[in-house]
Amino acid sequence: MAYQALGLGSTANDGTGDDLRTGGDKINDNFVELYTALGSGTALSSGITADATAVTLTAPTINGVVGGTQTSATITTVTTGGIVGTGGALEVTPDNNILEIRGDGTASGTVGQIKLNCSNNNHGQTIASQPHSANVTNTMVLPAGASSTLVSLVSADTLTNKTLTTPTIASITNGGTVTIPSGADTLVARTSTDTLTNKTLTSPTITGTGAIAGTFTGNIDGIVGGTTPAAVTGTAISGTSIAVTGTAGAMTLNTVTTTQRNALSAAVGMIVYNSTTSKIEAYAGSAWVALH
Repeated sequence: MAYQALGLGSTANDGTGDDLRTGGDKINDNFVELYTALGSGTALSSGITADATAVTLTAPTINGVVGGTQTSATITTVTTGGIVGTGGALEVTPDNNILEIRGDGTASGTVGQIKLNCSNNNHGQTIASQPHSANVTNTMVLPAGASSTLVSLVSADTLTNKTLTTPTIASITNGGTVTIPSGADTLVARTSTDTLTNKTLTSPTITGTGAIAGTFTGNIDGIVGGTTPAAVTGTAISGTSIAVTGTAGAMTLNTVTTTQRNALSAAVGMIVYNSTTSKIEAYAGSAWVALH
């Protein structure tokens, strides 16, 4: 029903206004419409109060679209369960597409924050801005690609397929410190196959198969070649002694014929097994001498 105004006439008691019955009916109809809209038709709903400056709604249920502009309003304990988009989520569409959570307006107070709770609402993680003193204004872009987890300064994480450009690694906490080479170089991994040049191995344990070439000083302990004796060829082994230990094997000398022995560049102290004479022979400086 449209609002019904009372006919007051042009001047007092000129007889042109509404009579008492018509005026009273209009007043009654207007109030019935208000009581119906704000209550049961005969009484206002509880929770609606008003004074000269404000209308107060206590725990209201608001249906439909809320429109218009509200300035300097404080809304306490708002339940947004019914404010959803087509997918069931809360949708906010600012004019500039930026949702701004403001700080408390002071130089050292509380910054703008968003808190995300766990499913049971017993725990929460807060996303907070840098303080005013940091003087920071920037944009953080979330990672592209598959679903993932952000890495923090203090979290323990395993990074896969990441490129670190000119990183500074202060220390490795897993048992020691690693010093990165100062020049262009490649680190050697425990399981990689690499060629080492100009390296000093202190008390190494060398296992596996393959050729060991070069000049070695000091003692070489252990079984060369594992359970099968291996030949050391073209290599000078220098040191105080060569010890062959154990009860399951023996040292086998180089086996040559007399012709092959004579073709050697003999040096004092050389020992061979001559298969032609079945003798162990040593070079004594001018001739080969049988040792038995």
